[in-house]
Amino acid sequence: MLPDGRALRELCEAAGRDILRVRERRYEVVGKADGSPVTVADMAAHRRLVRGLPRLLDIPVLSEEQADIAWAERSGWHRYWLVDPLDGTREFVDGFDDFTVNVALIEQGVVRLGVVHAPALATTWMGGKGIGAWRWHENRCRELVVRVERPPRILVSRAHLDAQTQAWLARFPEATLERCGSSVKFCRIAEGRADLYPRFGPTCEWDTAAGQAVLEGAGGAVVEPHSGHALSYNRGESLINGPFIACSDPGYA
Repeated sequence: MLPDGRALRELCEAAGRDILRVRERRYEVVGKADGSPVTVADMAAHRRLVRGLPRLLDIPVLSEEQADIAWAERSGWHRYWLVDPLDGTREFVDGFDDFTVNVALIEQGVVRLGVVHAPALATTWMGGKGIGAWRWHENRCRELVVRVERPPRILVSRAHLDAQTQAWLARFPEATLERCGSSVKFCRIAEGRADLYPRFGPTCEWDTAAGQAVLEGAGGAVVEPHSGHALSYNRGESLINGPFIACSDPGYA
């Protein structure tokens, strides 16, 4: 059973409004143990989502802002919500608009459905493999299908263009390159506006699940570069992803 899609989208958009209200006033930025920033906006969106999601489907919620749930408990979860209340906090703090609210439904380690909402862009994406993918902007809804171009259009993170990524990019000397933040990168590929997003540095499972669902719903893929397998979730104690390639065509990976 899937949740009510409209209700899920509206919940994510409400969390986005919470974030924008914080953005309109002064706020404090504090550092997490890993050095990444967190603001009251993260926590405001987190509180709304962890209250609202069980009303749509009464299953556990794993949120970035409340991720200290032991593997002994999580290992018994066959179905749960995976949430990043504010993906791209650094973009948010630095004044960029490509930060998002990410919510995904995970079943048996596979992402089933995802919503990515970019409040400052007034845009929401939703999708899942075998379901389809859609984009809402200015009260208009458009179905999404990937579009493959050669040479590829490649998206990279603003803050994570490491040596391994640069070496991989050398495979495509004619490619166009654009920097972009948060899960918007997955959604740009789903929209047909890009082809590849390589990531070799560490990410967490809540960073990728919702965007992966949208991209898979549009006909794309998010795969491990060596095995070609799709990213999977809740595999063990660690919530850190390995390297992955998000792509319009798995042949690129």
